[in-house]
Amino acid sequence: MKLPHSSKLNRATGHRMAMLRNMVSSLVEHDRIKTTLAKAKEARKLADKMVTLSKKGDVQAKLQARSFLREHFKTIPKLFGEMADRYRERNGGYTRIHRIGNRVADNAPMAVLEYVDAPGDLKYEMLIKQLARRELDPTLKVSTTFNEGGVSPLRKKREFKKWLGRIKAQRKFEKQVEKMMKCKEMTPKDLDSAILQEIRNLRIADERKEDMKIKYKLRKKGGHLSYENMR
Repeated sequence: MKLPHSSKLNRATGHRMAMLRNMVSSLVEHDRIKTTLAKAKEARKLADKMVTLSKKGDVQAKLQARSFLREHFKTIPKLFGEMADRYRERNGGYTRIHRIGNRVADNAPMAVLEYVDAPGDLKYEMLIKQLARRELDPTLKVSTTFNEGGVSPLRKKREFKKWLGRIKAQRKFEKQVEKMMKCKEMTPKDLDSAILQEIRNLRIADERKEDMKIKYKLRKKGGHLSYENMR
């Protein structure tokens, strides 16, 4: 199978390809994997190619997939069955990368690579979290009209462009919520319940964070950072 151009990832060719084969096989089996951003970008190209092969569905495509993937008794039936049906009407963009911050040990950028529209799609969970944050913080909501209290305030050109950008982002976000409700067959009541549950989770997380700030204080002693119990 002809592979797309890829970076070396500071590894020998054999080691790099073995690593990517394992990553893509795990991605096909579990629908998402957590890895570094650089590895996710390289694995994404091969993961998209696997879906292209699954949509062909002929003998040659199956032989190519078998030559690359591992765990054939799990990956091949799922790839040419469930995943081929899922993306039958989709012409591209089968994967998505979510950045999730940096790794503590070496500060390497981390990410989650996943197949779109798979069960437990992280995009939908993130939409629910964003809706919950907007309920907790009204300042995150954007007014979709330029009039404020019946008056059009004078704005500087830069400020006006920034406001228009936020409006476009808001409308795009609303379309994503509508798509989520359609795909998940959610009613407005289901959406409200999910938002309320996420609000509870956010409040619990904030309370724990504040408790930790009160309980511990970070101090530098002898050139090392340490926590001192304040209670």
